[in-house]
Amino acid sequence: MNPFNEFLIRVSSFVRKEMAEILRQPRLVATLILGPFLILLIFGIGYNNSLRTMRTIMVIPVDSKIDEEIREIAGRLSGAVDMVDIVSSQEEATGRLDDGEIDLVLLTPSDPLGDVQANRHSEMDIIHHEIDPLEQMFVNTLERAYVEEVNRLIMIRTLDKAKDESEDILASVQEAHADAVVLHQDLEDGNSEKAADDIVALARDFEKINLALSSSLAAFEGMQGMADEETTESPFESLIRAERIMVELEEFSPDKQEHSAEIEQVTALESELALLEDFLSQFVDVDSAILARPFAGKAIQLADVTFGPIDFYVPGVISLLLQHIAITLAALAIVRERVGGSIELFRAAPISSFEALLGKTISFMILGGILAAILTALVIFALKVPMLGTWLAYAAVVLALLYTSLAMGFAISTISQTDSQAVQYSMIVLLASIFFSGFFIALHRLLPGVHIVSWLLPATYGTALLQDIMLRGLPPEPIFLLGLILYGVLLFTFAWWRLRRLMARE
Repeated sequence: MNPFNEFLIRVSSFVRKEMAEILRQPRLVATLILGPFLILLIFGIGYNNSLRTMRTIMVIPVDSKIDEEIREIAGRLSGAVDMVDIVSSQEEATGRLDDGEIDLVLLTPSDPLGDVQANRHSEMDIIHHEIDPLEQMFVNTLERAYVEEVNRLIMIRTLDKAKDESEDILASVQEAHADAVVLHQDLEDGNSEKAADDIVALARDFEKINLALSSSLAAFEGMQGMADEETTESPFESLIRAERIMVELEEFSPDKQEHSAEIEQVTALESELALLEDFLSQFVDVDSAILARPFAGKAIQLADVTFGPIDFYVPGVISLLLQHIAITLAALAIVRERVGGSIELFRAAPISSFEALLGKTISFMILGGILAAILTALVIFALKVPMLGTWLAYAAVVLALLYTSLAMGFAISTISQTDSQAVQYSMIVLLASIFFSGFFIALHRLLPGVHIVSWLLPATYGTALLQDIMLRGLPPEPIFLLGLILYGVLLFTFAWWRLRRLMARE
């Protein structure tokens, strides 16, 4: 018989043997197929993605100078917090927090103006007992939103006051503009006496403007700071130029017969007043809430599919489950032969360690591929998880993941002395995969040295590749896919070397 045909017969005998042993255990097959899906199903049903509402007490000191403002802010925090009570004693609030009656205590300062005048921030603290890092992150985010809302409210009130003052300034500027037009006409008519009276009226107008001028111009100038400095002029510059022109006009002599210079000055004054009037009109019309918070944003997802809370975890779960199933089956395969005495028969039979290992790999690859197909069909059609990439790329990653996981399982099996030891090693790999594969904690949150552990786990490659394929619609990253396959070859070679030594022992 052809040596190659003999090789195929010996390998296929192991394929039939392993498949028959697994199929004789219907409960095992049902568990392997339904177990992973039920885990995903229960997780999808039980996962709560709604915003947590935290029971909260707000502490407002008895001598607080911002009692009314803080109570107004408390009413705006609905959704994130459930304002259970407002008290004046911090001890009472923290006592109720210690008793578990509430989740948060919001502390407010009694004299924020005094703090600012003392050149320090007025602290608005949140007290809590959260120990979960994610919940702590939520509380920190809530604290930032709380302080931002307080600052925004203060800024809005400041701008409202500035806008009210700006209306008075605008009226004065409009009056000055009208008087400048009259002065212009009187100068052109040669009416020197009347022009002198107009200049006096204009001077009174500018006195009113300077008296009414307050923080309103400065407030809008902060907004103008976002514009191009080379093309945008400050309203202060227009006002300064207008006042300089007024100083020159106040030296006007009615005895002059020719007024061309004064007419030119008044024309420039009209232009400056028109700019200032336009600026104030714009400022008065802008909503204070927009001025206090000029920028707003939103996150835009480039994918056409809207992802649910379970969708992100599905690729990682598939990768984790396929790795664990493959490692567990392979980890028990050789140690079981060893404990059962089959290794002794292999030594006497015309079969090599490579043929035995290859036959087992093929059988488990077939079984793993079937399980992966069923699991994929269930999550795609039953759980409606999106598949944005190609099925060919998905199949290639799954097969590479199964192969490398089986190779790791065979490596574990060849160094294990008993079934329980092999199971323990498999569970250690599973536990490491939960924390270091990117399933539970994103890889960028791990220190660079810890990444070595991550890339020693097949699930790390599988999670990254399946997320790209399923959720981003990208082809598999060649370096990740090639790295996964080469890692599998390395593990397979180690398992083959170990099995050959086991079969060669006397």
